[in-house]
Amino acid sequence: MDTWWKNLADLNEEQTEVIGLPLEGSYLIQGPPGSGKTNLLVLRANYLTMAGKDNLYIIVFTRTLQDFIAMGGGNYKFPSSKVVTSTKFYQDLLYQYGVECNAPDNFTDARTYYIEMVNDLILKKKLSKIIDVILLDESQDYLPEEVGIFQRLSNSIFAVADSRQKIYRGEDSVSLLKSIVTKTCNLQFHYRNGRKICNLADAIAKDSSEFKLLTPTSNYNEAARPSSVEQYCLDSIKAEAKEIIKRLDIQLKAYPGEKIGIACPRIEELNEVWEEIAASPFGPMSILQKVPTNSPFEPEKRICVCTFHSMKGLEFRALHLVGCEYLKKFQHQRNMAYTAVTRAKTSLSIYHSDTLPGYFQGALNSLLPLPDLPKLEDVFKGKS
Repeated sequence: MDTWWKNLADLNEEQTEVIGLPLEGSYLIQGPPGSGKTNLLVLRANYLTMAGKDNLYIIVFTRTLQDFIAMGGGNYKFPSSKVVTSTKFYQDLLYQYGVECNAPDNFTDARTYYIEMVNDLILKKKLSKIIDVILLDESQDYLPEEVGIFQRLSNSIFAVADSRQKIYRGEDSVSLLKSIVTKTCNLQFHYRNGRKICNLADAIAKDSSEFKLLTPTSNYNEAARPSSVEQYCLDSIKAEAKEIIKRLDIQLKAYPGEKIGIACPRIEELNEVWEEIAASPFGPMSILQKVPTNSPFEPEKRICVCTFHSMKGLEFRALHLVGCEYLKKFQHQRNMAYTAVTRAKTSLSIYHSDTLPGYFQGALNSLLPLPDLPKLEDVFKGKS
């Protein structure tokens, strides 16, 4: 399936039902990666706008995702200005009522600051239901306090979520959303990830018997575009970047018109990778997505370099994940790994210079043929 659907024939039955849900009421749409949640969010916003509910906002977590959705919404009835990050939404609301802001630079502290400021404004002004609809992408990452703000300010909420993709600190709001919406819709089928990528994602994320596997419900056309997962253990981040550069020319030719992603868990490694990419022949066709220097998505900019957090909601025909050993530095790291690998459609490459987290290496090992059993006398030997 294409990134942005162009007609009704692109949708399956459960997706079509979601777009045309009754105007009144709040809804939660749950589904795995590649099930079309963000697409449905945009189409639902267009449906609501055409039905006269144009006092709405699509609220997203990152500037990268804001730009990506705004690009997809370019052919629809609502203006791109309706797509905002949660931070921008809070800032605009406070500015509208003459409240001066001086938020901390740290993301977590700034988030707490805006929640307190907006709640204070709501109480002082007795604000209630001033927006027709708030549409929330990646709603599992919003705090319950934020969901409470959105509920008070809007007549209805339309949220899409996947708890397995929660990568920010704080309590998961999905259970709260379930308690306040009129209806919860569960999407079953997905189309983005190739079979091998699904197998890897399942092996990373399956930490309980209740986990719903991606592989059985995949509708990816493996025969048309066989998927691949490759692992590279190299000496340094610089060596990893140079290996990627060697492979980019082939991938750009193999996937004409498609996006290629290069992502790192941390800013430190991202800066190092970008230095190599920008200085390569592929620099002019690459963009860097890093706060506060996000570059706009453009058709000729086919290579996107970003962090794992910045690429939430995005997808790439080929994806290179760099410095994956640094996942160990993060909370929700298993969710981060799962979210990262499921950004890849067809080709996924994993790079590291040190030992990967055990669950990640184990997941990669599960894709390989089982090794022969060792001879008992060999277990007494060290490294050869």
